[in-house]
Amino acid sequence: MFLYELGSSDCRFKTLRFHEGMNVLLADKTQGSKLGDSRNGAGKTSFVRILRYLLGGKLDDSLKSAELAHFSFWGDLEMENAVDDLTRGVADVKRIERAVKPQTKVRVDGVSTSIDAWKLDVGQLFRLPADANRPTVGQLVSQLVRDYFGDPLKTFAAESAWESGARIGYLLGFTPEILAKAGEASALEKNRKALKKAIAEGALGNVSMNEPELRARLAKLRQRRLRLESKLSGFRVDEQYAEHQAEADRLTQAIRDLNDEGLVLEQRKRDLELAMQEERPTASSADMAKQLETMYVEIGIVLPDVVARRFEEVADFHSSVVRNRRLYLESERVSVLDRLKAIEAERRALDRRRADVMNLLNDSMALETFRNAERELAEVDSTVADLERRLELVQSVNDAGLRLRSITAEAEASVRTEMAEREEFIEEAISLFQQLGEEIYDDRDVSLLIDANKGVLKVTPEIDGDASSGIRGVKTFLLDVVCLVMAIKAGRAPRILVHDSLLFDSMDDRQVASCLNIGARLADDVGFQYIVTLNSDRLQAAEAEGFDRRDYAIDPVLTDAGEDGGLFGFRFK
Repeated sequence: MFLYELGSSDCRFKTLRFHEGMNVLLADKTQGSKLGDSRNGAGKTSFVRILRYLLGGKLDDSLKSAELAHFSFWGDLEMENAVDDLTRGVADVKRIERAVKPQTKVRVDGVSTSIDAWKLDVGQLFRLPADANRPTVGQLVSQLVRDYFGDPLKTFAAESAWESGARIGYLLGFTPEILAKAGEASALEKNRKALKKAIAEGALGNVSMNEPELRARLAKLRQRRLRLESKLSGFRVDEQYAEHQAEADRLTQAIRDLNDEGLVLEQRKRDLELAMQEERPTASSADMAKQLETMYVEIGIVLPDVVARRFEEVADFHSSVVRNRRLYLESERVSVLDRLKAIEAERRALDRRRADVMNLLNDSMALETFRNAERELAEVDSTVADLERRLELVQSVNDAGLRLRSITAEAEASVRTEMAEREEFIEEAISLFQQLGEEIYDDRDVSLLIDANKGVLKVTPEIDGDASSGIRGVKTFLLDVVCLVMAIKAGRAPRILVHDSLLFDSMDDRQVASCLNIGARLADDVGFQYIVTLNSDRLQAAEAEGFDRRDYAIDPVLTDAGEDGGLFGFRFK
């Protein structure tokens, strides 16, 4: 890819024109600049963000001003066909135009297309498979057109380690499918950690992580549920249950009363029978008179006839009394026996009725009792469901751990295998990084470490010394240059690299001069466009340290003087 021009639909915008090799976009401070003007407001970083926007990136917040809403930006790009080796190198210059609003469309040589379709075309510049999950077109473009310098490995602050590894690995020739395996492991690990954290913090309730304990509790509750279900299925609801229960109580009391009455009557019967035995008839009156006469003769007394007759009358009266008494007792005994028979019959009838009522009670339950049992069953069902959910969560965490170990081991083995297959290519990248680093530092050890860690391709640029922002900037420069050179050799990148002035802000002047010299030389030797934005004073300082600016500076030179000196030709909020 070659960038010829970049401009805007607004006539105030300063059209930028580029050439082969190194290009320096300068922001120059003039004597007419006001005290409050800033060369960082001249538009250097805005150029980088506009170029990324044209290549399918998101519109940066700094370009979302209402004063730019009517703008569209365009760039004349030579799109090198990178579909296959036979057609590679065929130049195709296109005008790419994208409006600030809407952001979903791109015009290619005047023909409108969707942003997704345009990204697929840009992806062909990297020979990126259409079905590749990572790296994305945006991630690759962000490394070659960089405006984030907080970490040499990242193109934006929130980029994960495996995504950084996938992007850098792709530029170094690794297979995207193998690099993406680390993403699967990372997503699984992220979900597993989030789930464990949620469980630990109680967001999902008091969930025990002990799987056997949960299984035991669940089995116990399921048995309880079965018992309740069986109990409810075997009963029928009796809406008159309370009335039947009251009837059973009344029947029981009536039987108890009859039993008490029967006991009293049995005692009465025994008393009557005993009384009847005592009321036996005495001897006849004649016999008694004869016995009396004999007794008086023995004592020498002869009773007159009148006395004998009187005694007979008395004896007859007594016999009559005894007889009447026995008749009465017999009559009472018969009455008692009749009542006992009646009690027995009544008791049997009451007992049969009570048995029927009790059977009804045993085979049914009250509606309220049934509802209470239903509520209890519902509570048990809810608890069982909750435990099943908890068990499923714990199983998910444990299973995820097993899958994570398996996927991680597989991913690491795949990455290491590919590292062994691409050993010479990787060694060339490592050597280039060291050689270039030694040009910048002659008193520090410089190395590029490439390894696999838990399936993630780990690329670590190292420079001995403190972890200053200047050294971090040099690491970023070296890594970007090495990745581009190796990607061009592998046919996986367009021939362009853009660095914003922010990259050089923390470097000392000698380091800036060395980086610019390296960039200019490699741009010529390898054949790519190296575009750098710089403040004029930094360029002068770099020249003093040995950088030859030649004709690298492009027109126009931006300035922070007045209202129209910057890239946009006016100032906006």
